[in-house]
Amino acid sequence: MIEKFEIKINNLKKKINKKALAVVIFMVFTAICIFSVEMTNNFKRAKQSEQDVYNKAMYEMVGYVNNVENELAKLEITSTPKMMTTTLASIWKNSNLAKENLETLPSSQNSMSNASKYLSQLSDYCYSLLKQTVAEEKLTDEQFESIDSLYESSKELASVMQDIYDDLNKGRIKWNELEKVSNEEFQEDEVVTTTANISKIGKTFQEYEGLIYDGAFSDHLLNQTPKFLTGEEVSVDTAKKKVEEIFKNEEIEYISDLGDSSGLIDLYNFEVKLKNKENIKNISITKKDARLYLMVSDRKVESENISMDEAKKKGLDFLNSLGIYDVKDTYYLKTENMAIINYAGTQDGVILYPDLIKVKVALDDGEICSVESQGYIFNHTNRSDIKPTISVQTAKKVLNNNIEVISEDIAIIPTESKNEILTYEFKGKMNKKEFLIYINAKTGEEERVLLILETEGGILTM
Repeated sequence: MIEKFEIKINNLKKKINKKALAVVIFMVFTAICIFSVEMTNNFKRAKQSEQDVYNKAMYEMVGYVNNVENELAKLEITSTPKMMTTTLASIWKNSNLAKENLETLPSSQNSMSNASKYLSQLSDYCYSLLKQTVAEEKLTDEQFESIDSLYESSKELASVMQDIYDDLNKGRIKWNELEKVSNEEFQEDEVVTTTANISKIGKTFQEYEGLIYDGAFSDHLLNQTPKFLTGEEVSVDTAKKKVEEIFKNEEIEYISDLGDSSGLIDLYNFEVKLKNKENIKNISITKKDARLYLMVSDRKVESENISMDEAKKKGLDFLNSLGIYDVKDTYYLKTENMAIINYAGTQDGVILYPDLIKVKVALDDGEICSVESQGYIFNHTNRSDIKPTISVQTAKKVLNNNIEVISEDIAIIPTESKNEILTYEFKGKMNKKEFLIYINAKTGEEERVLLILETEGGILTM
């Protein structure tokens, strides 16, 4: 019986084509491999998608916490109900948005509970102060002391969250390690103390509305018609001659016509190569009046051989060579041995912040690498009414009594409604922090408060 079974098996083996069997086995093996790879890729894609959500939430949360810190600093210096109401509303909104993003992160309920509770109660506190200012009730000295304490805690919270964000970005920790790290960080954070101090604050509000540094008032007012351009449209040859004029003291290797473009403004575009420079410069000249609108060029600057004052003078000399004389430097940022300097227009001693030109200067040899004159071209014109109605002494009376005034100027600033306001600009100091306060020179109202941050890279305003 067994012998017959073995004979049948041997006969079956002979009937099966060995090559066909090999092909079948190979195909099955390949299908298994493809399935495994696809499953692995699907898992990786799902994991990456999940991490992208976490990264976005972390990035936005850090931004909102920084906004809270800066607005709390401004609140200490604000002296009018209108500005206090605006600032408190901003803190309330940003703290809620920060909390929402914090709760999206992959940590246990207890992991960042102190930070979440702090943001929630900060929001409630500012909401209660907001109702108070809307009712035209002044904040008490005790409330201002609480605001100062809240600022210090928010500053600490912003620092902790920035450290965690940096660690994640640089790969020092993974998202699955965040719970452990955040527990360790927040156990030492001042948020715990602050939460206890403000735990008595009112009811929870449950609904709410859904960062190259440019300097203060860099979001220029872009009118439909560029005010600085008053002449006729020029030919492409005339525009090319303007480029040659800009580099009259340099040896030009070539100028290539890149064609024209239209958008906010009609432009001729060129590529320029100087014989003694490796970097290419892309230049846009306005079709009307042949003015330099944009110059973009970059290179690696290995050393810093000139001072910031020298860089500012280099930038100013370049603008003078373009026929622009009525400007002064305002703010700057230094990064990678490059200086980005803001120049604002001036008229009879009044700073015209909407009329802004940005110049990028290499700090090794003073080369003018980039220029953006959009704000100046769209907004620069002779202002007819730049005389204050109230005196500087009257404007000073609006300021917080505790501020030490360092300097004062007259400036035109843009508004969110795309208008301009004549203001007194006061630079002041309080509690080791510096501010810019803008008082309406016509009405005496407090219009803007900016926090000045002096960093290793330059002077920033928030």
